[in-house]
Amino acid sequence: MRTNPRQEIEKMIEENNIRGLFEKASEFHGHYCHKVAYGVKASLMALKELEIKSLKEEGGKIVAITDSPGPFCNGIQVVLGLSLGHSDFVIRDMGKLVLTLLKYDGSAVKVTLRPEFLDEFSRRNPEISPIFRDSYATISVPEDKSTPLTITQLKELMTEMVSANNSDEMEQMMVFHSAMIMKELDIPDEEMFIVEKKRLEFSKYAPVCQCTYPIIICESCGDVVFKPYIKIKNKKNLCIECAAEGYNMLAKGKIINIKPPRLKLKLK
Repeated sequence: MRTNPRQEIEKMIEENNIRGLFEKASEFHGHYCHKVAYGVKASLMALKELEIKSLKEEGGKIVAITDSPGPFCNGIQVVLGLSLGHSDFVIRDMGKLVLTLLKYDGSAVKVTLRPEFLDEFSRRNPEISPIFRDSYATISVPEDKSTPLTITQLKELMTEMVSANNSDEMEQMMVFHSAMIMKELDIPDEEMFIVEKKRLEFSKYAPVCQCTYPIIICESCGDVVFKPYIKIKNKKNLCIECAAEGYNMLAKGKIINIKPPRLKLKLK
């Protein structure tokens, strides 16, 4: 068993093997996507700006902060090895394609995708303009459909486009799409991103080890619960649901506040 399962990826980072990293990120994401490519490039740029040579040595000492979930995040997670599960990947619900990489000493770099770069996407790649007709590399959605589309709805829309056009033509368009992303990887960083050095309080974001949380059993439903999430109601240890308290949930690409249901007590 390898002591460092990310050895191959870290070697790619050392060699600045952008294409290799993008392939790895695409495996994770499930298909080729230009926003995954931008996440890969933003990550490499942030590492360079903060002069981080080895991610293995920085374990627990760096945090990625992104301003929205989505494909951009998948490129970042694969390159940096940071994730929600490690608690070193923070999502701010701002709806922006922005990465801020923070070191334990408080030094940070904010990497923002240039709006003019994104808006020129279709002009740089006219072969796929039938799909990305709208501004800022947005997939064209018929006016009678509300946005954003679910993944299922998007697949249905693509199926409709295939039936409405020559299927060979659509297949060729997908080939153009993959080739186009590879060209995007070669564009100079300064044309793609705005970079800003910052100072942040690392303790506010410092990763924690979930295995160090004490466990409490909810006295209503019987589920195991991390102690900080336990609520005391009627002198009983209750989970958030059983205590009928609100909580935040990341779903449909947004952080949603869930209002408390009616009190759910099943006390024995």
